[in-house]
Amino acid sequence: MTDIGVERREILVGTASDFEGDRRKMVVVDGREIVVLREGDRFHAYENVCLHMGGPVAEGILIPRVEAIIADDGSQLGERFNPDEMHIVCPWHGWEYDLETGEFMGNRRWKLRKFQTERRGDDVYVLV
Repeated sequence: MTDIGVERREILVGTASDFEGDRRKMVVVDGREIVVLREGDRFHAYENVCLHMGGPVAEGILIPRVEAIIADDGSQLGERFNPDEMHIVCPWHGWEYDLETGEFMGNRRWKLRKFQTERRGDDVYVLV
């Protein structure tokens, strides 16, 4: 498959059952570590480099977005998890990224390098 004259490779990462629970798979392509994660029926692939100081994002925890509960008068009543937006947190310094988009929560213009994934039957591929 080509994209504007660039050859894209399909790397078989494993089967869908390889990603049960919070298991992740790492592939190394041209010296670059790419982590593949599963959230429900969706697969996500990112370069394993935090934008802050190059930490191993793949080793981070997955958590739902934490959001403030604000009263009508503007005071904060507490916080809650929003399961509609999952995040991955870099273990080095806590930088948090939207799992769907790779966007850094401190500045959504900054993003992890994302790779396309495909599932064919039970096989999971990352496209590089």
